[in-house]
Amino acid sequence: MKRLSKIFNTLFGIGFSPYAPGTIASAFTIVLWYTFIQFFPIYTFAILIFLVIILSIYMINLHLTDHLSDDPREIVIDEFIGQSLPLIFLNENSELFEIFFVFVCFRIFDIYKIYPVNLGEKIKGAVGIIADDIIAGIYTIILLMIYKIILY
Repeated sequence: MKRLSKIFNTLFGIGFSPYAPGTIASAFTIVLWYTFIQFFPIYTFAILIFLVIILSIYMINLHLTDHLSDDPREIVIDEFIGQSLPLIFLNENSELFEIFFVFVCFRIFDIYKIYPVNLGEKIKGAVGIIADDIIAGIYTIILLMIYKIILY
């Protein structure tokens, strides 16, 4: 089960990248999202993300039993979750700029931990690892909605 948690938490090994594993995981998430919505309705993607969040809590806690760090660098499933949240508000007809906007905004919030994203990081265990990315994803959704209101 620990081997499976390593594959899951590192997003099939992306977390072991020596350069920007979180950014690579976020970009990979967009590719997965785009492929997924070509075959399934967006609400199924939302259900998938909910299930990944639930499974992540268990899998990350399992992964943490072998590490001294509270947030090992190789765990990038949290980036997948956080990046996926704003993607739920886009669809296959979304402009490339909107997809890029969501990517950049999420990465900025996740990297710089702008308040209250930084508070999520202070929670111990899997919930803390995931919380800051969920908050960064929510911030990105807010900016996306403001952008859409202004544009339309």
